[in-house]
Amino acid sequence: AVGLIVSSLTLNLSAASYSGSGTMQDPYLVSNAEQLQAMRDNLSAHYKLSNTIDLSGVDFKPIGRLDAPFTGSFVCERNADGSPKYVIKNLKITVAETPYSAENKNKWEAALFGAAKNAIFSGISVLDVSVSNNVIGDNQGNVVYGDYKPGMDEMNSAALIGSANGCTVTYCTSSGSIKTKSNHCGGLIGLAVDTTVEGCYSTAEVSSSGKWCIGGLIGSAENCTVSQSYAVGNVSGSQSNICSFAGGIVGGTYTDCYATGNAAGGKERKNNFGSWNKSTNGAAFKNCYASGSVDATVPNSENDGNVSNCWTLSGAQGGMEGFTAGSMADIKAAFS
Repeated sequence: AVGLIVSSLTLNLSAASYSGSGTMQDPYLVSNAEQLQAMRDNLSAHYKLSNTIDLSGVDFKPIGRLDAPFTGSFVCERNADGSPKYVIKNLKITVAETPYSAENKNKWEAALFGAAKNAIFSGISVLDVSVSNNVIGDNQGNVVYGDYKPGMDEMNSAALIGSANGCTVTYCTSSGSIKTKSNHCGGLIGLAVDTTVEGCYSTAEVSSSGKWCIGGLIGSAENCTVSQSYAVGNVSGSQSNICSFAGGIVGGTYTDCYATGNAAGGKERKNNFGSWNKSTNGAAFKNCYASGSVDATVPNSENDGNVSNCWTLSGAQGGMEGFTAGSMADIKAAFS
């Protein structure tokens, strides 16, 4: 593995040192696993990926928590064709099951970055991940009426960011497997609030036995601006808001986006792009399409958003409400 020498599962963080000064103009250069993990010790600094890092065999701990989020920046240069110059691969995170006795803002995040606030991510690719979050999202009972337990909205699982609040995420990608029992699960971001996502994609497979919000790119998105992004991985869940692009949507705009994965499982709110509760209106969709199918139709809320030139593939069961059904030729023509 390039830039990585690890003799055991535990990294020697005290040995980590960086080139650079940690400012946005002169960021710390991250070239190995120790330096990557040591970002947990300075959550407000600015970093730049300067080497491909293989995390095989590393017991990696997420960077940032809900009560102490990452607030700096992490960027990587891109090649002329837009691909990242370096990548992070073989990230493995396993979060143990914990009881609902109290809200737990230190141990329920499962991603490279557990939580980030007002942070910047650009050109970061997290490939061949294996994320397993065993914190139970409680899929029993009625989603809307009751059954809420402490911390159910604090859970998140993803490849890059578990919880992103007010962040900017551009040209970031992910692949691998997100397999959890928690809520808010996405291929790239688990829970995104007031966050801008541009030029991103995920090919990760996402599955959860939690109660709500499982999506191919984003598990749950609230008032986000998402553009030129896509998801191709299949998603599956046990209860509610299971969708090929974004599991749960509250407001925001979605422009030039698509999803090709299938959605399976669940009892309500499932389709091949995104879903929401009707009371949380205001989402706008423009120049988007979805070509996947769902395994069986389930009760779905009505689309009260603004839809313009958006398509779903004819014959695909569980197409997004408000999207026009058409052949692939029709869809290609619409985006000529």
